[in-house]
Amino acid sequence: MSALMTLVQSAIKESSISQISQQLGQDEQATSNAIDTALPMLIGALGRSTKQDGGAGLNRALETRHDGSILDDVAGYVAKNDQADGDGILGHILGQNKGLAAQMLGSASGLETDKAQSLMATLAPVLLGALGKAKSRKDLSGGDLTHMLTGESESLQQRTPSMMNAVWGLLDADGDGDTDLMDIVKHGSKGLGRFLR
Repeated sequence: MSALMTLVQSAIKESSISQISQQLGQDEQATSNAIDTALPMLIGALGRSTKQDGGAGLNRALETRHDGSILDDVAGYVAKNDQADGDGILGHILGQNKGLAAQMLGSASGLETDKAQSLMATLAPVLLGALGKAKSRKDLSGGDLTHMLTGESESLQQRTPSMMNAVWGLLDADGDGDTDLMDIVKHGSKGLGRFLR
């Protein structure tokens, strides 16, 4: 399992799963499954976007805003339910495919699309916070972060190949809603469903 995903899962589920469940209008098990579905998508998307500039942009973001302190009070962050930062992160790593990613998560998790996007926006700063914590602890450079995310993505690819293939298909899509993309999404959702069971 991805070490980064495990860290974020623990930070969220140990302190905030009830709050997020209430915000989404879901029970805790459904919310937990949706988090497990969303995190590989976000890690894969972040890894892909980081490769484009060798990790320079991510490195700056971690130095200036996402230093890992969010992990000291995840419950307090979730309680604020301020998703502006998370929406900005999603816009950066997913671009024009943010809406399609929310549809994909909704299809895989059973969430409505707007709630799926809300969940991703909640998780994104925690994910960057986990990276910020790793950066400060290990004095990682942009290149180190890129290498780390590549390794995390490869680990997830081995564990959930259908889902990660769907993520790559989503990120490579031109955004015109072609049927072939939705076929990939459906295939990925089925594969992930088997993993979650």
